[in-house]
Amino acid sequence: MFSFSLRRSLALVLCFSIMALASVGLAQEQQAEWMEIVRAAEQLAQQGQPEQALAELQKVFSQTEEFAPAYFVAGMVHASTGDMAKAYENMVQATVHDPSMGMAHRMASQGAGAMGNFDASWEHAIKAHQAGTDMADAFAALSSMAEAPAGLEAAMAAPRVWVGPFDTSNWEATEATAGGSASGRASDAASTARVLSEAAPDIARWGRAAKKAFANSPAFGLVARPEQAKYILQLEVDDMADNTRRRTRGYLKLVDVQSGEEDYRRRVTFSDIGSDGDLIRDFDRILSIMEEWAAEQLR
Repeated sequence: MFSFSLRRSLALVLCFSIMALASVGLAQEQQAEWMEIVRAAEQLAQQGQPEQALAELQKVFSQTEEFAPAYFVAGMVHASTGDMAKAYENMVQATVHDPSMGMAHRMASQGAGAMGNFDASWEHAIKAHQAGTDMADAFAALSSMAEAPAGLEAAMAAPRVWVGPFDTSNWEATEATAGGSASGRASDAASTARVLSEAAPDIARWGRAAKKAFANSPAFGLVARPEQAKYILQLEVDDMADNTRRRTRGYLKLVDVQSGEEDYRRRVTFSDIGSDGDLIRDFDRILSIMEEWAAEQLR
């Protein structure tokens, strides 16, 4: 089966995870502390101390079940001891909490293949490719062991997307919107800053939902960094409710990384970016339209 060195895998994932800390919504100081623990566990793994490495990672898992780098390192530690079932389980968890982590998809593909689960191995290999990871050796190995899934060519050609920050440049919060109304356009920079600051957890929630939606879409690939992408996804906000149900309106756009031009732009409404359930329903509706557009681009 295809392989990848423990040291290089850990180095790449930890590097990219540290780069991503500034763009995620959880408390950055807390994530920095977790990353230090993950780094310590990585050092223990490199020194041939797997049990101590797993014990170190437990310090993260006792505080959160959503930190992808910890699952990745745990998976690598289990792989180094030959426990492929636990290695695969942890790699899958890493991809659940960070679907743009191509290296975790790669290692999940390797683990699934080692256990004879070629459907899962193909699935993760494709996701790794879509996330920008070089999978030429993996596809060659898989092709010699199992039939390729239907739709492989289309999946390989799916445009890669990086989920960017909200574009609020054309939006000015007003005293009217601060009171829950959407009328009025009087400039109020202080009010804009206040609304955006208070909405930060919900904006981060929107970002996580967007990543999951695009990662699960057969028409797009999700990447961790903008330089890997064909498109940057942005929501150009022109209205955001300032109450417990944070309805948000604007234009969802795909900006070509090379040209800077908007290749896709559509008016959208998110009923409440503070609700996971509402975001799932809204993205399901929106992605069905975007997938039709993506299919047209390939014709």
